[in-house]
Amino acid sequence: MMKRNGVRVPLEIHGLSVLTAAFTPVFELHDLDDLASQAELLKRLQRFTEADFRAFQKPSAAADERLHQALIALDESLHGKTYRQIAIAIFGEKKVTEEWHGHSQFLRDRTRRLVAKGTELMKGGYRDLLS
Repeated sequence: MMKRNGVRVPLEIHGLSVLTAAFTPVFELHDLDDLASQAELLKRLQRFTEADFRAFQKPSAAADERLHQALIALDESLHGKTYRQIAIAIFGEKKVTEEWHGHSQFLRDRTRRLVAKGTELMKGGYRDLLS
């Protein structure tokens, strides 16, 4: 049974390859007595395939980069590094030297947020990535 946004479509699938590769569905009509209900199933399948699949899209490169940086920040934090040392590991010494003591606290705040995000992931927040 495929379910999405209140649409349910019963399926019978043969072979594991249809779960891992593109495939062309074949519809079998067992008899014409129940043609109306079978046509309704095809309409539901059509609504299902026309549904908005943006939720299933791969995260953006920026989101991937932020997760990567959060994991680096977590690792460095668990090794007892200071926020400045963590920032150097993520952004490089040149950028940190230029911006760490500037009037903007952006780099410091970003580093703190990355450590917090990494800690959140470690404490179970990674499960949200799986849903």
